[in-house]
Amino acid sequence: MNTNNRFGCLTPLAIVSALVTLIVIAGSLLFTGSGLFTAGSLNAKRGDSALGGVFSHADIGNECSRCHPGIFSGKTMDLMCLECHTDVAAQKSDPASLHGALLKDGLTCRSCHPDHRGPNAPTTQMDMAIFPHNSTGFSLASHNAKAFTCADCHGADISTFASSTCADCHRKENAVFMQAHSIEYGDTCLACHDGVESLGKKFNHASTNFDLAGKHAELRCAECHNGARARADFKTATGACAACHQKDDPHNGQFGTECGSCHSPKAWKPATFDHNLAAFKLDGKHADVACQDCHKNNVFKGTPSDCASCHLKDDAHNGQFGTECGSCHSPKAWKPATFDHNLAAFKLDGKHANVACADCHKNNVYKGTPTQCSACHSEPALHAGMFSGQECSVCHTTNGWSPAQYTGPHSFPMNHGERSNRCADCHQPTLNQWTCYTCHNQSEVAAKHREDGIADFADCLRCHADGSEHEGGGD
Repeated sequence: MNTNNRFGCLTPLAIVSALVTLIVIAGSLLFTGSGLFTAGSLNAKRGDSALGGVFSHADIGNECSRCHPGIFSGKTMDLMCLECHTDVAAQKSDPASLHGALLKDGLTCRSCHPDHRGPNAPTTQMDMAIFPHNSTGFSLASHNAKAFTCADCHGADISTFASSTCADCHRKENAVFMQAHSIEYGDTCLACHDGVESLGKKFNHASTNFDLAGKHAELRCAECHNGARARADFKTATGACAACHQKDDPHNGQFGTECGSCHSPKAWKPATFDHNLAAFKLDGKHADVACQDCHKNNVFKGTPSDCASCHLKDDAHNGQFGTECGSCHSPKAWKPATFDHNLAAFKLDGKHANVACADCHKNNVYKGTPTQCSACHSEPALHAGMFSGQECSVCHTTNGWSPAQYTGPHSFPMNHGERSNRCADCHQPTLNQWTCYTCHNQSEVAAKHREDGIADFADCLRCHADGSEHEGGGD
């Protein structure tokens, strides 16, 4: 043994030989694709027409490079498949087609079409574990993939699907439901169902703008989505109350179409209505009145809001104050009532302001009540008949009977003697009589007039009409 060779059999010649072998293999791979290897016999089933000049894969069994590209060729097996299968190449550009949907999910041709399995092996084999059925528009999420095979739904040709397949299968499970379901929505199941129950039992209506609560939660879908035949049809249903309930509206449209203003999904009754949103606010006693007391025969729109429409029959004033009850009364109660007498022809001031209504308005008679003082105030004996029907206001004010001051016409100066004279100073013993001798001494007056040769001086005013000392008022 040559102990001087530390690498054993790895002599320089052996190393060079190995490198040459690797270069030959690499060259073969580079220029002949995978033709160096044999993976098994190709499928020999012949098509009706040639694709790329070939009727079956077996026809090119010795031309591996027709399907297997070289490492540095820049091609893939899928691209080389499409060079022959031009119909599939056309589908790839159409996402709505079967191959267009599948290839965009990253599947390769070999995922469903393996070969090298013998001349009679099928060229299509579906692996349910990797097949992206979602891309077809129908998920198998609600179907147990282990319990189904492709043939269960597609029969012998997986590229076709009969629309009646779903109904035929589900009718075996629940014939009664399927009969009703078919009547309501038709038999084109895939138009609504996508396999993940987007519109099925798992559908969450709260994800829409109309949550199902109260009585709405008990309804069948078709009661609101009548005539729906596709998923898009369900989106057309409006959430407006009137869309379903207008035909049953006992208000005959008088409250508009927003039922939710008064009603809730729990039930039609009890119903609430915020009357503050209406032109006529309810407060005081009005808030306790039943709706039908004002809205007879369920007539709401156009109900009059004036007091007389409801209260005229109970008017204690017999219409004497007109129909505007609010001028005196409030919704809290009929009493206490207030009336601004300043709005009337007869203003209340002074002592009048404290007089009870009934003192002037006897037997609840208001209209036509006289405003003359004498209608309430009889003339006292002190000056009974002395003022010829003149109003009390000639001397008195509403502040009180006293003090009183005559403001009417008076032929004789009332400030005679440059002093404020009381009526009784001149008018004695009654106001319809007068005398000057309260102040002037009768004996002295008589003596003076005799000196002046005046014999008739009983009527002082005949000569002293203006109160002057000289006859006729002269000097």
